[in-house]
Amino acid sequence: MAILIIAGRQVEGDMAAFDMTGTLLDVKARTSSRARLRAQTLEELAGEETVRHWARLSGVDTETWEVDEDGPLARAPRREDLIVGATALYLAGRGWQESKELAVKAYEEADRNLPSFYRPTLFEGAEDALRRLKEAGLKLAIATNDRRADAEESFRMAGVLSLFDAVVGADEVENPKPSPDMIQLACERCGTEPGKLIYFGDQPTDMRAGRAAGVRVVVAVCYGSAPTAEISELADAVLTAF
Repeated sequence: MAILIIAGRQVEGDMAAFDMTGTLLDVKARTSSRARLRAQTLEELAGEETVRHWARLSGVDTETWEVDEDGPLARAPRREDLIVGATALYLAGRGWQESKELAVKAYEEADRNLPSFYRPTLFEGAEDALRRLKEAGLKLAIATNDRRADAEESFRMAGVLSLFDAVVGADEVENPKPSPDMIQLACERCGTEPGKLIYFGDQPTDMRAGRAAGVRVVVAVCYGSAPTAEISELADAVLTAF
C-alpha cells in the first residue's frame, strides 16, 4: 500500500475515492448554471407558474440565481430532484403522471444544454493532488450522487477523466449516499477492499457513507473554510485546501 501524509497524518491505502461537487469541482457555478437552464426549460414547456413553484421547492432565487447549498438542487440525487420538478408541475395543475414525464423531459433537455453554459472548474490544487496520488500508485474513483454520465462528462471537460479507474453515480445503485452502496461499487470495480480505501468528501453524508462502507480513512475537504462541528466529529482528517 502507498503511504501518504494527509493533514499531518500518515495514511496507508491502495485506492482513493472522491465525492464530486464541493470536493473536487467548484459547486456554485455549476448549480447556478443548472438552475438557469432548468428554469428556462420548464418555462418553455409548462409556463411561469411552474417555474415559481419549482424555484421555491428547489431553493433557487430566480432574481440572483443563487442556490441554497443545502437544498435539493445542490444536494439531492437525480431521482429525488426529479420528484421536486414533478411536484412543481403538479402544483401548477398537471396530473401526476404527466408531471413526472414532463420533469424528465425538461431536466434532460436542460442537461443537454449545460455544456454550452458551464465549464467544470476544479478547485485550485485538485488536479495536482489527483496526479500525485496516481503517481504514488493509488487507484482513483468517483462516488457521486450525480448521474454517472454527467460526472464523466464533467471530468472529461475538466481534462482529468483519464485519471480515474472508476466513476460511480447514484443512478447505478439502489441507495444514494449516505448509504455505502456507491463506495462499495467503486471498490468492486477497482478490485480493492473498502478497508484499503481513503475516501474524500465535503458533506456529512459523505462522511457517513465512508463510515458505513468501512473505509480505511474518511477525509473531509472543506475548501477555503473551517469544518462544521458535525464534519469534524465524523472525519478522520480535514483538508481546507489541496
